[in-house]
Amino acid sequence: MDAYFQVKTGKVLYMGINIKNLKFSYSEIPVLNDISLDVKDGEIVGIVGSTGSGKTTFSMCLNGIIPNMIKGSFSGDVEICGKNTKKFKVFDMAKHIGMVFQDPDSQIFSIDVKDEISFGLENMGLSKDEIKKKVENVINDLGMNDISDRETFTLSHGQKQKVCMASVLVMDPDILVLDEPTSQLDYRATKGIYDILLKLKKRKKTIIVIEHKVEWLLKYTDRILVLDKGKFVLNGSPYDVFSNPLLEKIGIEIPKTIRISNMLKKRGVKIDFKKILEV
Repeated sequence: MDAYFQVKTGKVLYMGINIKNLKFSYSEIPVLNDISLDVKDGEIVGIVGSTGSGKTTFSMCLNGIIPNMIKGSFSGDVEICGKNTKKFKVFDMAKHIGMVFQDPDSQIFSIDVKDEISFGLENMGLSKDEIKKKVENVINDLGMNDISDRETFTLSHGQKQKVCMASVLVMDPDILVLDEPTSQLDYRATKGIYDILLKLKKRKKTIIVIEHKVEWLLKYTDRILVLDKGKFVLNGSPYDVFSNPLLEKIGIEIPKTIRISNMLKKRGVKIDFKKILEV
């Protein structure tokens, strides 16, 4: 779906992700503490943070699971493509934002791969011909022809993650949110997921990736956000953020590429960082 805009009070605003003063707590202790954030259409944004920093809670605020299905103390505004999550059901938000979680087994409901991919389209009331065409297209796009006729319980973890992505992408959302999608994947499967994200970026899809494999974020994202104690404490380019000494203080790994680059610079070696990432 092409990027589009909203005219409001004489200003042209992006209709991607607009968050103002978001606060949330399950009990008395705040999990998210006064977050404000704008994400433009077509950006790939990586989010990192230590365990308990609020990453998964933040992701569930993006499609309205919080506050509509998971209750707590919620304030502020989360607008996705111009829709405030407090005013729309999760099903309505799914037309604009798709979620892929860490554990694919928790998302897969059907026995057959094609049935799983078509599940959301069937709930949207599309005709059988429309569904068949859309399912075939997403299978081709993701290179899943070798598993399209398989039963979901026979798939590897990486293959299941692809099925989850296909079931979301077939609905053509404007925004894709992935919560640690590669945590249990090997190098080859991880690269496969990130190669898919690059294809989606070329189609102007907005992508949020919550990830602990920081080296991948360094190479594949446009911007990095660092979440600590419910607040974004760093927001900038991958190189600038991962070069910041604050990361180690809050327990986040610095990519090996950055470490090596810094060591060489101290020894007077000039580094073209962009060329390093192209390797």
